[in-house]
Amino acid sequence: MRENALPNLTLIVRLAALAGAVLIPTAAFAADFAPTGTVGTLTVKVEAVGGAKHKAGPGAGLDAREWKIKNSGQFTIRVRAIDPVPDDSPENQAKAAAAQGAYQKTVGDNDQAVMDKWAEKVDACNGNESCENRVRGQMMSDPNYMRIVQNMQGAAPVLMDKARAVDMSPTVQLWLDDPLNPSPPGGNLQLDLTEKTLGVVDTGGGGKVDVSCRSKGNVKIGANSDVRVGGTGVRINAKTSTYEIRIPADAFGAQIAESCSDSKSGSHGPSNNKKFVSLIGSSPPRGVKDFAQLLTFKGPIGSSRSPQMSGKKTLTTEWIDARHQDSIPVKVTIDWQFSAGGR
Repeated sequence: MRENALPNLTLIVRLAALAGAVLIPTAAFAADFAPTGTVGTLTVKVEAVGGAKHKAGPGAGLDAREWKIKNSGQFTIRVRAIDPVPDDSPENQAKAAAAQGAYQKTVGDNDQAVMDKWAEKVDACNGNESCENRVRGQMMSDPNYMRIVQNMQGAAPVLMDKARAVDMSPTVQLWLDDPLNPSPPGGNLQLDLTEKTLGVVDTGGGGKVDVSCRSKGNVKIGANSDVRVGGTGVRINAKTSTYEIRIPADAFGAQIAESCSDSKSGSHGPSNNKKFVSLIGSSPPRGVKDFAQLLTFKGPIGSSRSPQMSGKKTLTTEWIDARHQDSIPVKVTIDWQFSAGGR
């Protein structure tokens, strides 16, 4: 989920004002957003089923490996609304970059340092009017500062044309988890992975044997679990009445103990071996950049103040066996619902 990335226009506005211009940002509409801090709840149900059979090469000591995956999960994640930000569309970002470029042609690095110094002194007054007036008097006596102002007076028409083209009205609101202290999700995972090794040569004699190892378990997700999910995000664009939502289904999985048996001697008894079983697979399909691309869904939104959305998607991932590099296609069905409300 991308953050707003408009170039910083604060100094353009400040310097243009010093040059005698009045900045009127483009404001095509007035959007109604959720109050900052409002809680949103994302509820997700996942089913992941897959399987594959890989024939072994000559001299491998076995005929084939067969894999079966049957996972499911249900989880809930809470996010919070943050302050709305301006339009971050490519078109508006290009206009903002043009305004920033015009500013940088007028104000060099040394000039910027002078402006920052005086801005910090004004900010240090913490709103005290007499303090601010005193600092501004000193500022207007600074020859370097006045030289910058004169340069800005000449550049003001170009700067203002560029700045006015940028829509700085609140347009987008993000709903995010706290990256430093994310809320633990709640829910359950049902994980089931079976690996069968077929036609293994029995070194003790007696022909070939099939070995089956299964990692199956139920995992509870909660405040006391080790699961911490970052990257969850909802993006509401009030101008286009659309949403983007990132479903973090790829973040879930657990180490599950194996139980093995073979066609000759039966069960091998309890095992200390564990295998990590990911809920939806270990990688996106070929041709997809990453899980963020695969698991970000878009659609229309009715209310930007109290967004309510739901959806169901079926997609394909891959489960890659780390030891043998076998690839298993996994069919994943994700059923999700987002509801805003509460604090």
